[in-house]
Amino acid sequence: MEHLHNVLFCKWKEISKRAAFSLVIPAISMIYPILNRPSEGAAVMHTFIDDIIPFNAFFVVPYVLWYAYVAWFLLYLCIKDKDNYFKLLTSLAIGMLISYGVFYFYPSHVARPIIAKKDVFSELVAFIYQRDNPYNCFPSIHVLNSLLVAMYVNASYKVKIGTKITCSVLATLIIMSTLFIKQHYFVDVIGAIFLGCTLFKLMNIITTKQIRDTRNL
Repeated sequence: MEHLHNVLFCKWKEISKRAAFSLVIPAISMIYPILNRPSEGAAVMHTFIDDIIPFNAFFVVPYVLWYAYVAWFLLYLCIKDKDNYFKLLTSLAIGMLISYGVFYFYPSHVARPIIAKKDVFSELVAFIYQRDNPYNCFPSIHVLNSLLVAMYVNASYKVKIGTKITCSVLATLIIMSTLFIKQHYFVDVIGAIFLGCTLFKLMNIITTKQIRDTRNL
């Protein structure tokens, strides 16, 4: 019994140390408020597709779930799959830093609708509008992080299919929510998807090469 207790203690101690690395994400996020301010000549990436997509306040629910979504699946991979956890963490950090670089050198602006309704969902959207300025939206961090989480969860052979489906559905709803509550333009979403897929591909190429080089030693 004592041996089992020691094994479990060592396992959770290792997981705790591993999880501590995830603090890099909120640390990097502290840069965002500095950049989320009006900028001269900010680009407006509005397209006809944005006119087709209607405003739907209900999508504020998956939008705000994004925070718990990223935190939960980071922790899940931290426990279940160390390799994909660190690949995800690295991709998130690099992706956010690249996005902030774009925010600085190519600022953008999203024109938001006036919220007239007073239902709970509309009120929550209005609250988000007050807390988050409509500047520097390309690429969408919400979309980027949701996509990266979903791709690494689905790439893990240690994650059950039910969890993968749940993760993918939530990611899809979060991505859709950025458009339906008019936090982002369609181009912001496409840019984030392109960046996320590029990071995922490069990370797998690099790690595969490292494994191959290690085996050849």
